[in-house]
Amino acid sequence: MSVGRRAFLAGGLVTATLAAAGPVMARDVDDAARTFMGLTGAPGMSVALARDGRLRFARAWGRTGPQGERLTPGHRLRIASLSKPVTAAAIMMLAERGALGMQDRIFGPGSWLGETYGPSSPWAQQITVEHLLSHTGGGWTNDGTDPTMRDDGLTRDQMIVGALQGLPLTAQPGTLQRYSNLGYVLLGRVVEQATGEPYESWVRRELLEPCGAGGMRIGARVPGLDESAYVSISGGLPHQHDQRRLGAAGGWIATPTELLRVLARIDGFAGVPDFLHANTTRSMATPPYPGADFGHGWQVDAEDTWWHTGILPGTAAFLCRTAGGYAFAALANLGGPYTDTVEKLQRAAWAMARAQPGWRL
Repeated sequence: MSVGRRAFLAGGLVTATLAAAGPVMARDVDDAARTFMGLTGAPGMSVALARDGRLRFARAWGRTGPQGERLTPGHRLRIASLSKPVTAAAIMMLAERGALGMQDRIFGPGSWLGETYGPSSPWAQQITVEHLLSHTGGGWTNDGTDPTMRDDGLTRDQMIVGALQGLPLTAQPGTLQRYSNLGYVLLGRVVEQATGEPYESWVRRELLEPCGAGGMRIGARVPGLDESAYVSISGGLPHQHDQRRLGAAGGWIATPTELLRVLARIDGFAGVPDFLHANTTRSMATPPYPGADFGHGWQVDAEDTWWHTGILPGTAAFLCRTAGGYAFAALANLGGPYTDTVEKLQRAAWAMARAQPGWRL
């Protein structure tokens, strides 16, 4: 698959190993890292690659910031919108347990959020869980009006109230796919209503810890001790957006290895047992209608490649699963909206994967 087109687990399921790097592979991999960092100015990047449920490669290059310490595979970085497949998996788990339904409504009488955030329009009262998963809720799209990227002084609940009252939907739910960060913030609230506990703690216990990724957490404005610093090249300061407000849509921090541990349990392959039934997993990568770009948690293509990207001021992220059983996670501590940083990161990850002995991508 060309770049431009759109595990290794805990609990003893599969033993994680790192491939020994031969001189040719090491040179090609390092060249890809140097190219990415040279083209973008990123202080550092971290990559993990897996095949057939086994970790094959994990390495970091550069530093945690312009004057930071050496970046290691153990440093966590913000994953931005790679949080969305995590949230989608949590919703699917709850659906399989009978705690919620895909056609459950979000707003209005008898819905999950009712009038918690004030009165809602007739169209808003049609929004379902499935609409939010597939970015077909009808509004709050990822453009200059995106409420999650504005008014950073507002709390999460104030942001939702402002969106409901001040940003009317532009399409009837279910008729048009428009990427929405706010839709996934709302799904985090649905998780809380369905479980009776905070989104972060439930997802960590029920999904991440069983994968061996229990160290993942929702970040904060100021990086933690095990976290990289960040360099913004557009979109404002690198810590202007509150990670806790982004939450289910873009708030998690992780290592690339942790991301692949989670992916291996929701990838639909038989080698490692998935948390979800096969038809549920397939639905995560099934678009709501022909020609749509996103399924219910993943961007997909005709070759059954699933992937997601993430971008914030100071962050670039890429997670991918191919039909042939390969998986990549790449994170960088530089980025910004409306730049090509993520595209360059994808190219680097694909180049590193192609350098692995015997891999055919």
